[in-house]
Order: sequence, then structure tokens, then C-alpha cells
Amino acid sequence: MGNQQSRIGRQRSPSTISHTDTYPSQWSSSSSSDPYQREYPLPSIISADDGHVKLRKQSSPSPLAYKSSHRPRFRPLRALTSFRFEPPSIQHTTSPLPPPPVHPLAPVQTQHSDSKHTCSTNSALSSQHTEPTETQYMWMAGRKYHQTPSSPYMLPCDEDEVDRLHLLHFMIRFAIQGNYLAPVSDILRKGGRVLDVGCGPGSWAMEIAGEYPKSQVVGIDINAMFPSDIKPSNCTFQQQNLLDGLPFEDASFDYIFMRFIGLGIQRKQWSKVLDELVRVLKPDGWIELAEQDTEMYRAGPNTAELNNKLKQVMEMRHVDPQSGRLLKQRLENRVELTNVTTSFISCPGGQWAGKLGQLTLQSWQSYYQALGPQICHAVNIPAKQYEEHLKACWAEANEFKTFENVHFAYAQKKSS
Repeated sequence: MGNQQSRIGRQRSPSTISHTDTYPSQWSSSSSSDPYQREYPLPSIISADDGHVKLRKQSSPSPLAYKSSHRPRFRPLRALTSFRFEPPSIQHTTSPLPPPPVHPLAPVQTQHSDSKHTCSTNSALSSQHTEPTETQYMWMAGRKYHQTPSSPYMLPCDEDEVDRLHLLHFMIRFAIQGNYLAPVSDILRKGGRVLDVGCGPGSWAMEIAGEYPKSQVVGIDINAMFPSDIKPSNCTFQQQNLLDGLPFEDASFDYIFMRFIGLGIQRKQWSKVLDELVRVLKPDGWIELAEQDTEMYRAGPNTAELNNKLKQVMEMRHVDPQSGRLLKQRLENRVELTNVTTSFISCPGGQWAGKLGQLTLQSWQSYYQALGPQICHAVNIPAKQYEEHLKACWAEANEFKTFENVHFAYAQKKSS
């Protein structure tokens, strides 16, 4: 059963809807002008009699009920603790651990990738990748952020961010009951080459590699947060900035997966990014994208205000707050692609929505904590005020039954 794709493609969940579908009778759109704002019942999650829900390691099959006295738990993220801007203090250390924070905007470390790659010259992006990109880091409020001129990415690259990304992976896997939506199960079982773009700590890549030992999985990310030793033998990682081009030959991969990288791509960069992804995709291969919608629905006044602040900062960095909604359009605009399919799920946050609500709320908390120093600096909000605002937002999630949408799109490259 572990070799099947997500249940979304097989049995529709009340929390999932295709862009081309009509609304089922139990759904109702609250605004004819906004198909993403809707009223809906709680997501149907199959659970055991004791109320426990199994978080599966497999990529795809429908959830299995089980009886156990052990409830899956997630340890609290250190990123959920409050942050504060430290007074300037410069320290030098030879320890491999990152130094304490200095001035909020002071870059403290420069690193160079030591990876050596060979790449095709058939792409303008790939031809630029002749030398490793210098990656500079800065510390803000105790969090480490990369400062790559070509990338607008706002999230940190430290241990707390690794925890956040693992949690986000678990949340999405739980929501769709799988790791992917594209019809690639046969490719993975028989042994295909898979590219995970923006792999983060490698959660998705290592699960796919572990479940499909005949496939070869390559994960790339601008930050080296992925494991270097403890990983499946058929899984490798490279530190690589997508915006500098991919270090792979044309038609190298059967399946390309890219998820939640929208904060690192400006509007004008999307076309070149897709150029590069399509270039390294084999004919008849599949590409799958997933992006969160920045919009928070049924948001309380504090949540709506915070949400608008984030959109404001994204616009300042020329990042599209609604990039998830445009996935379908961007894939359909590619003449090399066909069989474009899109869907989105609504992830409710708070105790009111059960296990998925708990995971989503914790994901929101760690997300806005990670973004806090950047938002506070960009729109001049005192850190203490921001912290108090966050507390009010999480209380509102249960009161207003807030939810967010996560958009998915996949397509197949046409045969040569």
C-alpha cells in the first residue's frame, strides 16, 4: 500500500477541491468573487476508536486506524519562545556552533559552497553557474538568515528552522495523507531519478528515498540544512541556489518536486525558474509544485492585521503573496507541458479542528516567529508589540475558526 499516491487522487476529502470541480453539496462559497473563501465542515480524518490518528511514514495509502496507548507527539519548538533584539556585541569563536547574535542587521559570517558541478550550457540560468555562489549570513534577534543578493528569502537557516520545516512536512503529509499528488508511483517503484528543489532538511527527499529504494533522489537547497551522513544510500544533497541555475544536464530527472519555495522567488524570476526546471525534466516526466496561500481566511482582526503586514513585506521584496493561486497558470503557460492538474486543500488551525488543526496552528506559530525579526525590521514594529500581537492571533484562531489554503499543481512534459 505504501506505493500508492495520496488519497486525494483516489478518494476526495472534504478538505480538497479541484479548480475544475464544482462545489459539493456540503460546501458553500462565502463569496462568489473569491472561490478560495468558503465555509466547510471539519476535514474527514479516519481515526481509531480511541481517537488516535496514525502519522504514517509511507507516502501514499489512505490512513490506517490503529489502537495504541501512545499518542503521536511533537516536541515544542524552541522557535516558539519569544525573541528580542540584542544590543550590539561582537564575539569571535572557533566553535562549530553559531555565535551569539550581534547587531540585528550585522552580517557575521561568509561561507562558500565547495561543491563542484557540471551543467549544461543550453540554459541562460545554467550557464551562469560557473562558480559557487557566495552565501553571506546575518543574525537578527537570535536567528540566522542568509543574505544572497539574488534571493528575497525571508526565513532563517538555523536549527529552529529545521524543526519548523519538519513540522510543516508532517502537517502537509497528514493533510493529504501522502507525500505527492502526481501520478508517479510506477516511476518511483521501478526506479526513477527524482529532484527535490528547496529540500530544506530533507524530510520529503529521505522519505521518498526510503520508500522507493530503486529510485535515486537528489535534494538541493540554498542552505545546507540537510544531513550529510545519516540518510538513505539512494539519497544525496547539494547546496545550490536555484536562481543561479541547476548543475544538471538536460533531461536528467523523471520527477521534479518543488514545495514552499515561493518566498525565495520574485515575480520576475518565476519564468526563468520554470525554464530551468523544465530543462532538466525528461520527456514524459512529471513536475509537481506546492505553495501556501499567504491569505488567512476567517481571520480575526489581529490575525488579519498581521497577515497584511506579511503581505506588505513580501511586496517590498517583490514576492507574490498569492503565488500558490498562480501555479496552474504558470504551468499552463509552458508549451512544453501538458496534463496540468491543480487542487488545493484548506488547513484549519486551532483546537477546534482536531489533530490537523493542532499541527496547522503549531506550524503557523513557528512560521510567524521565524518571520518576526524580518517583519519587525521592515515595517518598524517593536519586538514586544509583535509578540503580544502573536498571542492575540493564536487565541483568535479558535474563536474565528481560521484556515489557510495550500495549492498543488502538477504537469507532464511532452514527449520529444
